[in-house]
Formats: sequence, C-alpha cells, structure tokens
Amino acid sequence: MRDAVIASVAASVLAMLPGTASAQVACPGQPRVGDWMADQHRDAIELQRQRSAEQAAFARQYRLESRLTEMEIRSARAPEPYIPLAATPLHSPEAERQARLDATRRREAVAAGVGQVDDWLARPPR
Repeated sequence: MRDAVIASVAASVLAMLPGTASAQVACPGQPRVGDWMADQHRDAIELQRQRSAEQAAFARQYRLESRLTEMEIRSARAPEPYIPLAATPLHSPEAERQARLDATRRREAVAAGVGQVDDWLARPPR
C-alpha cells in the first residue's frame, strides 16, 4: 500500500510540473508573438488588402456605370432608315456567257503567272 501512495504522489507531482510539450517553439520565418515589427507588417498588409478590395469595387462600379451610359446613348440614337435593296436585274444569256469568258481569261492569266514561278522552283539545282 505504501508503494501505491508513493506512486500516486509522484504522478501528481509530475503532473503539476511544466513539461517540454507545453513550451512554445519558435519556427524560422514565423514572427514571434508580440513582435512589434511583425505586427506593423501585418497591419500594412491588411491595409493594402483593404485598399485593393476598395479599388476593385470602384472599378466594378465604374464599369457598370459606363455600360449603362453606353446603353442609354445607343437607345437615344435615331434608328437608321430602312432602305430596301434594289432588285438586281437579270442578266441576259449573252451577258452571262461574256462573264464566264472573262472569268476563264482571268484564271488562265493567273495560272500562267503561277506556272512561271513553278518552273523557276522546279529548276535543277546548281
């Protein structure tokens, strides 16, 4: 029984002592608690975040206002008058034949120019 009493007293004494697990360990790169420079830096970053959010809100507001103004200006314009398309006159068979001949001549002229380039590219190497 004496051993049990000693063990319980020892356990309670050990429980009251601060252990190493309760100690705070400083991590490299992390500010210490109560570090005034870290607090200033945190405050400056937060201020920049707030300003950025405020500027983004203003930008959205101005973008919406400009779209509304543009829509109002467009709606205030007088509509363009309706001008019906003039009916295209039908070509006579002779005019259509002449147009086909002209197109053939243009194609042959283009083919002749391209043929000269093809001949130059197909020449034997020196």
